[in-house]
Amino acid sequence: MTRFILDSGDPKEYKIALELFNKNDQTLWGSTTNPSLIAKKLLEQGKKLTTKEAFALQKDIVMQILDIVPGAVSAEVYADVQTTSQDMVEQGREIAKWDKRVVIKLPTTIGGFKARTELRKENIVTNNTLVFSQEQIYAICLHEHLVQKELRAKGNWPTFISPFLGRLDDIGEDGTVLVKNGMKLKSYFSEELWMLSASVRSVSHLTTCIELGSELITAPLKIYKNWLEGTPEAASDSNLSTPNLWHIPDEIKEIDSLDTFFKALDNKSLDIYHDLTKRGIQKFAEDWKNIIQ
Repeated sequence: MTRFILDSGDPKEYKIALELFNKNDQTLWGSTTNPSLIAKKLLEQGKKLTTKEAFALQKDIVMQILDIVPGAVSAEVYADVQTTSQDMVEQGREIAKWDKRVVIKLPTTIGGFKARTELRKENIVTNNTLVFSQEQIYAICLHEHLVQKELRAKGNWPTFISPFLGRLDDIGEDGTVLVKNGMKLKSYFSEELWMLSASVRSVSHLTTCIELGSELITAPLKIYKNWLEGTPEAASDSNLSTPNLWHIPDEIKEIDSLDTFFKALDNKSLDIYHDLTKRGIQKFAEDWKNIIQ
């Protein structure tokens, strides 16, 4: 079953979306927020805040959304290219205190995985964001397997994997194929993880992800409105490349501990780098800084 999530930092949109879903016998389950969405709303109002005020605002928005949706609300740690894993851990711990339904969004980087280890050790549910490659998806699944085996990590829900479809389409690669291949890679592990299809740009994206069995889909209000009301859309680009399923090297299949996992990340035998991940982190950081006095 696919659960639907609204991608918005505006509580008013959740009330509109909830009414729309209920009217069409569908359920709005959860929420994704990020610095860009929150910054957009403030910039429209011409406001700037101190860092303390900005984090207080993020909490206030998340708490308002929790009153509207019954499921998980993802809230992101602030991370730029200089942010340490310990900084992410400390932010994640604080954000997790807001409510048991809050899920901590982490960048899919080596630092993000180090923070993921510590947060999962404390049974905090995480959402790996800015995912653009099959290697990243495999690394998330493998890491979750290892933290459950070594640390007995648990949580209210399975942890999330967030591939960004639209941004892959932007560079000529079919983002839905990453979801398709990611679902296959995920099936190699006994641990349950939820694929959260993100950066959904069209009804075609949405319906394809439902067909592929994506456990979660997050999309803006406009896309859900078009889907539920049957609004016609322009034809999608049919010239996108469709990567084959990634071949997992034998040495990667042999990783059996967190220690060997991080060694593989360090020596890039399991290469999780993607330029779009780096650019996404930079964009979120720039948007956040735009609202700071």
